[in-house]
Amino acid sequence: MGATTDVLIDQRIRDIQREYLEFLEDDEDTGIYTQLVRDMVANGECRLNVNINDLRKKSPQRVTGLLNAAHEELPAFHRALKEYVSSVDTNYAKTQEELFVGFEGSFGSKHVSPRTLNARHLGNLVCVEGIVTKCSLVRPKVVRSVHYCPATKKTLE
Repeated sequence: MGATTDVLIDQRIRDIQREYLEFLEDDEDTGIYTQLVRDMVANGECRLNVNINDLRKKSPQRVTGLLNAAHEELPAFHRALKEYVSSVDTNYAKTQEELFVGFEGSFGSKHVSPRTLNARHLGNLVCVEGIVTKCSLVRPKVVRSVHYCPATKKTLE
């Protein structure tokens, strides 16, 4: 039962990645992100800024997924960007270990201030806007956590 569940999850993530790839390959529409990716490659950058409103027009389901389950959606979007960049410029994709996606636009109820940011926002994509007036020194207690599952023989970091 666990193996079929893993296959279904992998298939769903590949479907999500395909939808993001279709969003980036917008030659038929406006071609904005095609040009932005080419500019990113030409400038040697590793982050593509995406307007959530543009994504909402093309795929509202993906925006809902991003805002409510960013831990699943973001890696799929990053892989889709890497795949698209490798189709535009193979050498650049090989030199860049990771490519990232930044977001701007209307976050709706996920637009919060530092004071209203709380635990219910964990796992969500949020936009935090405000002024920090006081900050204490933070010492991380856990730098890296590795978990091994003997049943599936998988390691999770």
